[in-house]
Amino acid sequence: MAELIREPPRRVAVLSKKPLTTHRYDRWLSEFGIRTTLFAEDTPSSRTFLAGTHQYSTAHLFPDWKRNRAIDQAVIVAHAEQPFDRIVALSECDLVRAAELRAYLDISGQSLASATAFRNKSVMKSLAGRAELRVPDHEFVDSVSTLMDFADSHPDGVVVKPVDGSGSVGVIELHDRAEIESWVHARALSCDDPADYLVEERVAAPMLSVDGLMRAGQVQAVMVGTYTRTCLHSLVELAPHGILLLDADDPRVAAARDYLTRLLRALPAPEETMSFHCELFDHPRHGPMLCEIACRTGGGNLNQIAREALGIDLEQASCLGQAGIDVPVERTMPESGRCFGDIVVPRSPRSIPAGLRCDLPGVLHLRSHRDDRPGRAAKVSDYVVDALLTGDDHIGVRRVYDSVIAWLDEHLPAESAKGRC
Repeated sequence: MAELIREPPRRVAVLSKKPLTTHRYDRWLSEFGIRTTLFAEDTPSSRTFLAGTHQYSTAHLFPDWKRNRAIDQAVIVAHAEQPFDRIVALSECDLVRAAELRAYLDISGQSLASATAFRNKSVMKSLAGRAELRVPDHEFVDSVSTLMDFADSHPDGVVVKPVDGSGSVGVIELHDRAEIESWVHARALSCDDPADYLVEERVAAPMLSVDGLMRAGQVQAVMVGTYTRTCLHSLVELAPHGILLLDADDPRVAAARDYLTRLLRALPAPEETMSFHCELFDHPRHGPMLCEIACRTGGGNLNQIAREALGIDLEQASCLGQAGIDVPVERTMPESGRCFGDIVVPRSPRSIPAGLRCDLPGVLHLRSHRDDRPGRAAKVSDYVVDALLTGDDHIGVRRVYDSVIAWLDEHLPAESAKGRC
């Protein structure tokens, strides 16, 4: 990527909740002569990594990453000592934080309005609706009565979700007034604190995953896949789910790309290259309908799928883009003749056998992750088995997916692998 760059900034601050062993910001940025200061989550693996050889100028570790505002102050202090030219953040929980710091320190990069629009589901859906894009009927929950009135007008059920959530954390389907009243009681909604929930109509439709790179409101590269089951249902049922890419001539691909193009025009998109993960309901009558969009890389094996299908490391490209480096893109869509997909299995109360090995045709890798924590997964990224799959086309990769699901049924405890799709 070194051949197409503009004059690089001298110093970059990196905010990272990501594993430092897999996200080598120091290597990615040092290639362009950039001095990188790291602000990262304090974990045993982070400390072990930083005790070894790396290329960070300085590094600072912080506990309780999501809620620790001392991180912001540390960036401000470091900037006062020697100014940063850019701030890089790849985790969804850091996008608004990074934008706030840019605004306060007068640093170029994604604005607070842009970060908020891609983070706050109420804001993004309002902007999409104003642009006449189809979105689920929704309402910001400012009181219990608002929630009840909305539910009464949607007898097929509603979905309640945090306005800034991710990984299906805190998302719940409520089918009748009794369930809603039970949820309100369990959540202990206060009468004087501002609400942070969105309620929307329940959409009974398959889900599409649209992923790639964007720049200045334009799509740079994109791939479209279909979920085998939604992330929410995967968590509720503790059942495997995956994303299987669609063939280029599948009409759903063109429809999703068109929707995405219009959506990026409707939102205050960042000027720099950044990755995106968009989920669209594939409504049987109305076509694509927005579930959500985020300016970060999707989870599971989506980045590895992008490496195979687009020849792009979305995380590296987003890091470089936020650092002010032009990112050349050679493949704007997956090429025909080979298709990719994945499977993730959520953590469950059952133990996972050690040393799982799957040699089925079309399985590029299958990995088990030792996890001694009790209980069930709380978010989509809390999985204990993942696999990367390939086939000649969508039908082919679907066959591989089905064969791996059958293999998991044989090799995992029933509760961990239950629920075919």
